[in-house]
Amino acid sequence: MGYFIAMLVSGYPSGDCLPENFLQHLTPGAPDFAFTLTAVILAVAFGLLVYIIPIILTETEHIQPYPLWLHCFYWAADFMGIWVFLDAFLKYDLFYMFGLLALGEAIWVAMETYCLQRAMTYERELNWKPDWSFRQRLTNIILLVVVFFVGLNLLRVELHDPTMWKFWIFTQVLITTVPGLELERRGYRLGNARILNIVFICVAVVSFNPWCNMWMAIAPDFFSLEVNPWYYLMGIVCTFFALRGVVIYEKLPEKPAIVEATGKKPLLK
Repeated sequence: MGYFIAMLVSGYPSGDCLPENFLQHLTPGAPDFAFTLTAVILAVAFGLLVYIIPIILTETEHIQPYPLWLHCFYWAADFMGIWVFLDAFLKYDLFYMFGLLALGEAIWVAMETYCLQRAMTYERELNWKPDWSFRQRLTNIILLVVVFFVGLNLLRVELHDPTMWKFWIFTQVLITTVPGLELERRGYRLGNARILNIVFICVAVVSFNPWCNMWMAIAPDFFSLEVNPWYYLMGIVCTFFALRGVVIYEKLPEKPAIVEATGKKPLLK
């Protein structure tokens, strides 16, 4: 116990997270290849769901679960990820995982672009003044993206994070905490869904459990419980917020039988 208290107060991980970690743990034939690949697949699968479900919601209910700034943050982070992983792909003999991660980031950027376009179309009153023109709304989005893109690159460089692995966990922190707070602020279920809140719990568990999470599997010297207890303390906080989001959702009134904005029944309860 004294060791963990000391680590929480003044400790820092002694290891690092470098591209070589990916080659070591994700090369077919490596002793922990199957274990590490499983952790990656789980994290990516749930990461895709947290945008696939909002796309369904925005088409069926014309409102999304995330605030505008969060879409802009993810667009900036994932656009950065495209060229970060593409650069690693080219530098490390076309290592397959870097190529797949670059492709995955491109898919996320496409979904985020779609959601931002839909926000401009369906969420004008929620996000902007009623008299704002298309140009003003677009400028607002671009400015948010620029701030996040430059700021996140500064963070990546200062962390000496060539694969974004140290920074990337903050995408999981935000996705498991912010939507529940936004749901509470709005006070209605439209634009959200029970299944989405369950996915947030799964994201928290998959990302922060101390036995099989993607970050620890690839860089154990930086993300294991012994060297980075703050990581797992953050996981407890994220899990709490995700569970709290479920409770908030269940306490809110049911969605209307017919969504006024679309004239259709809500697809996701």
